[in-house]
Amino acid sequence: MKHRLLKIAKWFAISMVSIFLLITAVLYFFKDDICGVVIDKVNKHLKAQVSVSEVDLTFWGSFPNLSVDFNNVFIQDSYAKSTNRDTLLFSERVRLKFNPMDIWNEKYNVKSIEINPGTIQLKVNSSGEVNYDIMKPSDDSTSSSFKFELEKVFLDQVRFSYANEATAQTYRTKLNEMELEGQFSEKQFDIHATSNLKVIKAKSGEVTLLSNRSAAFDIQVKVDKEKGTVAFPNALIYISNLPFAVNGIVKPETFNFNVKSKDIQLADLANNLSVQQVDDIKKFEGTGKLNFNLDINGEINSLAPALIDCEFGLENGNLTEPAKRIKIRDIHLDGKYSNKGGSEKEFLKLANIRFSTAGGPFTGDVLLTKFAAPHLEGKANGNLSLNVVHALFRMPEVEKIQGNVKVRTDFDVKMRFIDDEAYYDVNKLEGDVEMSNVLVKIIEDKRVFKNMNGRLYLRNDEAGLEHVTLGIGSSDFAVDGVFKNIIAYLKDGSGLNTNVQLKSNFVDIADLGTTSKEEKISDGRQFVLPNNIDASVFLEVGKLVYEGHSFKRMSGNMVMGDRKIHFPTLSLNSADADLNGNLTIEERSPEIFYLTTNVSTNNVNFKSLFREWNNFRQEVIGENNISGQAQAKVYLEAPFDLRSGVISKSIKSEIFIRIQDGHLKNVDAFKSITDNLRTSSSAKLAIGSKNIALLEKKLQDLKFETLENTLIIRNGKMEIPMMAIKSSALDVDVSGSHTFTNQIDYRFAFRFRDLKEASKITEFGEEIDDGTGVMVFMRMYGDLDDPTIVWDKQAKKDVAKQNREEAKQDAKSILKSEFGFFKNDSTVKIYQEKKQDKETLKIQFDPEETENPALIEKPKKDSKLKNKLKEMQEEADKNKKEKVEWEVD
Repeated sequence: MKHRLLKIAKWFAISMVSIFLLITAVLYFFKDDICGVVIDKVNKHLKAQVSVSEVDLTFWGSFPNLSVDFNNVFIQDSYAKSTNRDTLLFSERVRLKFNPMDIWNEKYNVKSIEINPGTIQLKVNSSGEVNYDIMKPSDDSTSSSFKFELEKVFLDQVRFSYANEATAQTYRTKLNEMELEGQFSEKQFDIHATSNLKVIKAKSGEVTLLSNRSAAFDIQVKVDKEKGTVAFPNALIYISNLPFAVNGIVKPETFNFNVKSKDIQLADLANNLSVQQVDDIKKFEGTGKLNFNLDINGEINSLAPALIDCEFGLENGNLTEPAKRIKIRDIHLDGKYSNKGGSEKEFLKLANIRFSTAGGPFTGDVLLTKFAAPHLEGKANGNLSLNVVHALFRMPEVEKIQGNVKVRTDFDVKMRFIDDEAYYDVNKLEGDVEMSNVLVKIIEDKRVFKNMNGRLYLRNDEAGLEHVTLGIGSSDFAVDGVFKNIIAYLKDGSGLNTNVQLKSNFVDIADLGTTSKEEKISDGRQFVLPNNIDASVFLEVGKLVYEGHSFKRMSGNMVMGDRKIHFPTLSLNSADADLNGNLTIEERSPEIFYLTTNVSTNNVNFKSLFREWNNFRQEVIGENNISGQAQAKVYLEAPFDLRSGVISKSIKSEIFIRIQDGHLKNVDAFKSITDNLRTSSSAKLAIGSKNIALLEKKLQDLKFETLENTLIIRNGKMEIPMMAIKSSALDVDVSGSHTFTNQIDYRFAFRFRDLKEASKITEFGEEIDDGTGVMVFMRMYGDLDDPTIVWDKQAKKDVAKQNREEAKQDAKSILKSEFGFFKNDSTVKIYQEKKQDKETLKIQFDPEETENPALIEKPKKDSKLKNKLKEMQEEADKNKKEKVEWEVD
């Protein structure tokens, strides 16, 4: 028996494998023929262009049915001028299932259709033409071997949309799964429909009926082909897990639907409206029911919009907020929406809005009409807990909001759109809002607006802020202000007039930015400063911090208008220096600003200045190398690109600076000068090693009493005009330039004798420099971190030339002073003899004091040339006198 069973099993397995191989071989050899027939038959039923990347035949994957798979199917819109970008249907796979025996008998009856995944986009243009007119008219008199005898339609991960421009209706949904089962070929049949989907948007006219809500149903649909009707009897659908009863019928010319709430509890409604993302989060608790009744009817005409009439409401509701156990009592609402009568009579009304919280009662009414140009009327009075409002009506752009507001308002506002810009006609706008410990955090915005308190009021054409305080990060603000001409501003963009007082103890500019520096600004440039706001702001800040720099006791008046911010007076303290001046910021083109300022200060402390500004990002002179006081006057013009920062090459500035009691100590750059002198054989020979060492010692502790100059910044570099520095080491004439990229070109000139040992005290007195002697000229240029130092021969030639010119000028001055030459030349000045110290030798004899006759200065005798010239001058004067006397006679 065992042997017989094994033998039977063996032959059975061989038979099955043989059958499997036979069927596979048959399918392989006849694959192209079967697919070709199916494609040919399908094309005969379609008049639209269909694109398919691949067609495959499958049996074992869809056993016991035989399937023809169309991969990457694309069907273009049926519009005459449509292109390959206009999609009616696209799917990665469309599967048609057949009975294998029908195929054997050459009957191609489609039993099932599967679409997975894909998109279906149905459209109706403003003329009523549809994009899905792709089927050829059927001819019942002609027999065909290809028929749709559907029993099942399955859609998986399909995006479906319907957009009707004629009726202004849009419906978009994602079908996660949808299955339709029934005898579709019968004249009368039932369809069992199940689906799990998400309604992305359902919009009629300007009203969004539903958006981003999950839905599910498991219903029976009755189809009567003879009467042309589709009925939905007592269907139950779930929207956001809330049950609704649906009854409706679609007839050849009309359709009617009624949707009612089915025992929806207020707590369930609140929990689903709050859009909670975590399964185990605490839920609202409460009592009360939702009353909802929706009627939809219309004509089966692509040009006729559906008529919607909906009534909804709440009564005697109570809720408890889960996070802080805030109770909301006596909730009441009567609502109605209708578009019957067309867009002119369309309205949404929320009446008798009432509820109470621990802060007190709240009441309100709202009426919205003319949705294309919305007209909003209403009033509200009472207290609102923002925690509860956000928990119930989750605002997608708000990450967190809490606190309480007390509202009293009465409004009547109309909105108009011109070129996508909104304008407002205000008939009435009055009210007050009092904030108490309000906190707001917007999604994708790093700022947190916290501790907001104060009062906002509206008086038609005027709005105001009274005692409003808030914090942003570590910054604090106190604001009071008045805004006038609001109605005209909202209506047509006319000028808004403001008068604001802004005070703060501490401001960190980093707290005010909405995005980090790494985030990119959009490509399209737009104006940042408005041209229709005239503002006057008084500013008072105790301390302002920007990128690690501190500005204290900032105060001033700000005037804003025509895309310009102007501070006529501004005072502040930075690096222990008091600064006073004015500032103008003007936006001349989108996101391009021009900054102009005049600033003066009398008490700059170099050590504090270098410490505050991080040694100006250089290592040549640090805060430990410099000290002293300075006065400065600065004029600055600087363009600024909001995207790339300051445009350095376009900066223009004049900086007058006077330094007193300056002190430079242990500056490495000075040591590089003496190192260069040591390496130069000619300098070492001329100066001597001892004097170079002495100079190095002096330069390491350099002091100077007064230094004054006007620095000029232009074309991306700072120009230093010639200035004389009288220091404890040596007297130096300095000039040069320094670019923003630290490329330098400095020129130095000093007397050779200053490199030698200091003046000596001898038995004849102190040796004093008479200002003569050899001048040394040096040039330091190149990169600041690795400069090149050379002898400046050109500067030596220029100075020699200048000295010759001065000598010529002195000669002319002497001739003019002594002999009267060049009297008519105003450029020649009277010679002024330079005063110099003279030696005086005094010997004291008791009790009297007499001067040494040998040292008494004797009157100098005139030279023969001078005497001769004097005689000639006297004779000329005498002749002139005689000539005058003769003319008188």
